[in-house]
Amino acid sequence: MKTSIKTDYAIHSLMLLAKNNNELSVNELAKNQDISKSYLAKVMQKLSNADIVKSTEGKSGGYKLTKTPDKINLSQVIKIMEGKINVFECLDKKRNCEIKERCKIHFAFKNSYQKMLKELEKTSIKDILDPELKKEK
Repeated sequence: MKTSIKTDYAIHSLMLLAKNNNELSVNELAKNQDISKSYLAKVMQKLSNADIVKSTEGKSGGYKLTKTPDKINLSQVIKIMEGKINVFECLDKKRNCEIKERCKIHFAFKNSYQKMLKELEKTSIKDILDPELKKEK
């Protein structure tokens, strides 16, 4: 399983916006993550089109969350960023598999992908604001 770097950037940017609780520019988000500003701008545009963030134009413009962090789950973000592309390569249409409709591997991957998305619906941006796992005492 593999998600794209844009999904990683999206999740980290949403975490930064949630922690900051203020509008942040693409420059600030990119600098904080040490990533390409132009690539991040495309990621943020996708999130804006999906109504996860709101953008404000102008010199002091930037992005802010449209929902509270507990209302944005990781499954939503993956679906927005990955689109119809599956994180299991076998499921991509570009592979042009001739037995896809009767393939046991395809069925297993498709089920796994759907279960993963369902499980990630339970994890919000708020849940991962402190990404370090705590050891149980």
